[in-house]
Amino acid sequence: MASDLVQKVDRLKRVEEECQMLKEKLFLKQLTSSEQDVFALALDDHSITEMQDILFKEGSIIKDQRRSILHYSINP
Repeated sequence: MASDLVQKVDRLKRVEEECQMLKEKLFLKQLTSSEQDVFALALDDHSITEMQDILFKEGSIIKDQRRSILHYSINP
């Protein structure tokens, strides 16, 4: 009986992890490829200045894309 409960809890944890991965994939699909690039660099803790050098974009464009990403994350 206890082993059945442990198996069910493990299964629920796996389902929860799969749901989280799907949610993240859906979020990323809302972003343009440029926004995805900015998002990836932001996750790696790059500054806007570093992103400018890497992506060859103006800081204002990167800031706009970051704002857009934040909008998607708040209003999915």
